[in-house]
Amino acid sequence: MCSVKISESSVLDLSSHYVILGSGLNAISTVHGVLDNCKVDNKKIFVIDASMDKDSNLDKGNGGVRPKMPSPKFRIESNLYVYKNFKSMLNLTEDSFHTIGSLAKGGLSNIWGGSIQPYNEKELSDYPYSYMEIKDTYSKIYKILTDLEIDFGEFEKGFEGSGSFSTGKPLLAINVKNGSKNSCCLESCDNGCIYCNKNIFNSGNELDYFISSNKIEYMPGLFIASISFEQGYYLIKCVEVLSGKSFYIKAGTVYSCLGAISTAKVVLGMSNKDSHVPLLTTPGGAFFVYSVRRFHKLDHKILSSRSFKGEADNQRFDGNIFPFSENLLCTYFGESLGKLANKLLGPMLFSRLFIANIYFTSDLSLSTLSNTNNQIKIKSEVVSSLKLSFKKAMGIIKKGLHSEGLWMLPFGKKILRPGQDVHYGGLIPMKRDPAENQCDFNGELHGFSNFYIADSASMPFMASKGHSFNSMVNAYYIASKSIKRETKQIIS
Repeated sequence: MCSVKISESSVLDLSSHYVILGSGLNAISTVHGVLDNCKVDNKKIFVIDASMDKDSNLDKGNGGVRPKMPSPKFRIESNLYVYKNFKSMLNLTEDSFHTIGSLAKGGLSNIWGGSIQPYNEKELSDYPYSYMEIKDTYSKIYKILTDLEIDFGEFEKGFEGSGSFSTGKPLLAINVKNGSKNSCCLESCDNGCIYCNKNIFNSGNELDYFISSNKIEYMPGLFIASISFEQGYYLIKCVEVLSGKSFYIKAGTVYSCLGAISTAKVVLGMSNKDSHVPLLTTPGGAFFVYSVRRFHKLDHKILSSRSFKGEADNQRFDGNIFPFSENLLCTYFGESLGKLANKLLGPMLFSRLFIANIYFTSDLSLSTLSNTNNQIKIKSEVVSSLKLSFKKAMGIIKKGLHSEGLWMLPFGKKILRPGQDVHYGGLIPMKRDPAENQCDFNGELHGFSNFYIADSASMPFMASKGHSFNSMVNAYYIASKSIKRETKQIIS
């Protein structure tokens, strides 16, 4: 695999090229956006990435402590590297918030659920584009994630029910060409396997394709410590993850795809003063349901069996229903015990038992990120309006699920702790009239020419859905528009 090797020098000049920070879903989308629109042969794409992998072992502070997250994927030993050392490397502390981030090659796509939930026209009202303007990009990103074509209009029609509650078949980023290449040791391994995430799109695999086809220059093992603006260029301070050595990269055009929290830290550091910004999340909850009629007889394997959406007092909510599959049992208890439990209790219990999640819009989130002396702190609380919306939504969902042959169980209903939704954004939001620590409708950071926020940090609003697909759409839009503007300037 080809990658750029750095000799120990004070400054590496990449000012004549495009520099992309990070390797997750947004970085992949940004690379596609640049490649699809760039007509200049002598400009290269450099991707700078911390690229932690399973062999990385920094063991700084409490970097190896497992977070208290609802998804079982975070509790698997082999997945520890994905989020290991994130908080210690960023010098991040929390107050009533559970932060998840990644320094791994491919970022959190290594363990994400693969949910594809496009925003509709109303949900895009704060964005610089409408659904009709961006629908071709929706198809583009869906093709990248699944290697398939889709009619999103027909997908929306697939939801059945009233306006207050409806259900439909979920869209999932299953891609046999660009998912996990091999299944794990579990006999129950299938698409979306909880243990190995089989065939769920992984940014790291797409990155390998870009590298092998010489479409990018890859610079792994580099942590972005800070960025400063000097004499018309950006000076990016990089720290080698393993050795701790530092050097600088000189860049003219930068796309920050580090992830919302990492991007925010870099941007707040560029202002050279203590500051704080709002952190948008999609507050959520979880509950159990039991099948009494036909639902348990459907083909439930591993991933989401059914999606639902609705509205409670003008507050939108979306969610998914997941089976207690043999794969889940074997992941938790081991192959032998999991299979035995499923054999003994499966027909009357596990095949009929499901867990559901539910998310609300960022209007119900109350979190902030502050930067003081290079110390990042996230503070949050559960607002009373979220508690009320959750209670009302439970009543609507309980009634709606009866048509699917499901009973909502009286126990196990809970609101997730802030941060456990793992949908973060809006720290450096796109605004029509941007101020400090915001970006314009082109994704360009206010006051910093050719510095683009191409991850979820620039999303001005987060709908009650998984944000990965829409963040990729936003990144592709920003990258495409920036290259088109550049080309127009060159021609004129």
